[in-house]
Amino acid sequence: MRNWLVVWLTMVLVVLLAISRMAPKESNRWTAVSHKAANDKMTIAVIPKTPEQTAFRDTRSGAEEAAKELGVEVLWKETMKPDTYGQVEVMEEMIGKRVDGILISVIDPNALKGVINKAVEAGIKVATFDSDAPDSKRLFYTGTENYRLGRQVGEALAKLAAGREELQMAILTGIPGTFQTEQRIKGFKDGAAGARIKYLPVQACDEDLHKAVTILEQYTRANPDLDAWFVAGPWPFLTPTETMPILKEFTGRGGIVLSAESYHSTFRYVKEGVVQVEVGQDFMLMGELGLKHLVKAIHGEKVESFIDTGTIYVDKYNVDARM
Repeated sequence: MRNWLVVWLTMVLVVLLAISRMAPKESNRWTAVSHKAANDKMTIAVIPKTPEQTAFRDTRSGAEEAAKELGVEVLWKETMKPDTYGQVEVMEEMIGKRVDGILISVIDPNALKGVINKAVEAGIKVATFDSDAPDSKRLFYTGTENYRLGRQVGEALAKLAAGREELQMAILTGIPGTFQTEQRIKGFKDGAAGARIKYLPVQACDEDLHKAVTILEQYTRANPDLDAWFVAGPWPFLTPTETMPILKEFTGRGGIVLSAESYHSTFRYVKEGVVQVEVGQDFMLMGELGLKHLVKAIHGEKVESFIDTGTIYVDKYNVDARM
């Protein structure tokens, strides 16, 4: 009996000793995990609306420069093509990666509202740039107020059309229903209200460069009474001017062409007189300010709901300085 008691006490002592040795290790393991999490590099995902569009390269540069300055990581994530399904998939992927913040240019605010809200509810700070989703739970929008941009183009048209008879006006949009371009078109019409205009059916290129060029060329040739074009984005002007000889001829005989976008790749159209006025956005500033304000928000600082990056106005008088 005494032998069994000795054996039993020995076993108890061994178990207690084992537990005492394990406890610090377990505590250290959790301390190490917490320390690693605290030192993980902050990651901001930036999702452009259109893959490989020149303007968004400026956004990427602005975001990456700001990230370098602040010591955070930028995860640049393009969709395979410009559609809402692709953007939803990318957003779901970023939620799964548990990134700290998302900066996205939204194609369709209604289609993206649900997944933006899902990301916010998962604790991810979400902001928009270039094209907004104002009814979602996104934290802020950084970019140009698109209605105001469109209105500036419309006011430019009213000046160019002063003294002319009723204009036959065509409009080229990108993806029908996109909040950004719809706001530009509305602003344009309000700004041009002082001119006499007959609006022809809106043409859509789905943000495809080849399709945009084809529409401008074929529609201009098929409508000899056409007086003016308002192009609500940069699409056809990202190609060499030689790709649109019919449009060149059109402006050469007094036709008016105005664009609601302006950056280095499009300036040559103004320089050569094919486009009279471009009013565009500062895409690099969108990336810079968008990222910086997201980082502030992640650190718990208050940020405004609209970060205005202004507009860039280009015509024949200042294009040389811009190029």
